[in-house]
Amino acid sequence: MRSFVRKILSLFIVTSIIVSCFAFTSGAEDAKTQSLQDQIDSLGDQIEEYEEQIRKLEEEHAGELQIKANLDAVGEATRQKIETSELLFEQLAAEIEATAEDIAKKEAAIEVTFNKFLERMVTAYEDGDISYLSIILNSSDMGDFLSRMDMVDSMLEYDRSIKTQYEEEKAELEAAKASLEDSKAKQAEVLAELEADRASYEALAAEQEAYIRSLESDLSRANSALEEAKAADNALNDELQKHLAELAEQERLLAEQKAREEAERAAKEEAARRAAEEAARAAEQSQNNTDETVTEQEETPAPAPVYSDTGGFIWPLVGYTYVTSGFGWRMLNGVADNHLGIDIGAPSGVPIYASKSGTVVTATFHHSYGNYVVLNHGVNSSGHGESTLYAHMSAIACSPGQYVNQGDIIGYVGCTGYSFGAHLHFEVRIDGVPNDPLNFVSP
Repeated sequence: MRSFVRKILSLFIVTSIIVSCFAFTSGAEDAKTQSLQDQIDSLGDQIEEYEEQIRKLEEEHAGELQIKANLDAVGEATRQKIETSELLFEQLAAEIEATAEDIAKKEAAIEVTFNKFLERMVTAYEDGDISYLSIILNSSDMGDFLSRMDMVDSMLEYDRSIKTQYEEEKAELEAAKASLEDSKAKQAEVLAELEADRASYEALAAEQEAYIRSLESDLSRANSALEEAKAADNALNDELQKHLAELAEQERLLAEQKAREEAERAAKEEAARRAAEEAARAAEQSQNNTDETVTEQEETPAPAPVYSDTGGFIWPLVGYTYVTSGFGWRMLNGVADNHLGIDIGAPSGVPIYASKSGTVVTATFHHSYGNYVVLNHGVNSSGHGESTLYAHMSAIACSPGQYVNQGDIIGYVGCTGYSFGAHLHFEVRIDGVPNDPLNFVSP
């Protein structure tokens, strides 16, 4: 009985030692999670830099559009930070789910290993508590001694392997549990910061809109901002007209070249066809001993020009049709202003659709136009280059050089740049020159 109690006690001690084995946790974070966190930190730094720049500009009484541009930049960086934080939250949720499944698997593996250990203890007990030393000392001769030594060594190795396996599995389990708790804590932090950023973004959107409107109460500041905006608009308009006219000329030259090549190909085919017909007639006349020669001439049809796009335009917004400001001359703060497009009222964040298929020429920020996109639609059936411009976006959803189909989302309504409230400024340009968009689109 005393021997049995000693064995149970020994088993309890060994089991306790194994269960309390060292815990190992890894400080390395998932690469994707770390990458997202780095982006969030970088955007946070950018926001602080823009806010500091705004404070300096206000102290220096800088141009109104410079201050507004930095307000827009804070809003854009905050929006990007929100999007990245949402991705990080989803990534952490996926990690938590995967880690929980991993923990369940590790717990099942540990149970299997522990059962092996118990089986080994039971086997030792049922064998009558024969010690490793007694096994060796009971050898009958040297050959038996060596054989028993091998057997004892195998038994020891097996015992050690079970213990090592258990310790490794236990350490992995503890690390997984620690990782799970870290991920849950991190997710809670991200969620709290995300909610704060969302509230901040809403406040920023209101501040962006209110800043320009605040100029209405200060005529000198309003006129200063307007003059700054007009100068920026004129410079951009000159640049766009020149660039888009050059693109239209390139499109026309390409179309003409295609037409010439098509005409040459058609002429060669027609000449080959006529030669074959002449040869056939000559052979037939020779066979019939006749001298008549058919020399009928057929006029070669002129090939149709090849154009990049001959479709019409579509309204760039869905569900919003009210034009708050039309094309042409208007009065702003008592000052005449030539409006190069139309303004379509819509809430911030409403999707903006490509009015026609084409290539993104520009997708960037401008002090007056804010976030804006220019699409080149190639030459129309009359040989004139067509392009459209979309301004004051809260966010851009395309990039320069990208080809977009008619109806693709290219950005979202906002009030960036010199803008009195959220709306879309929409232009249609022919050979780079602004035209009234209502001559090309209707709600």
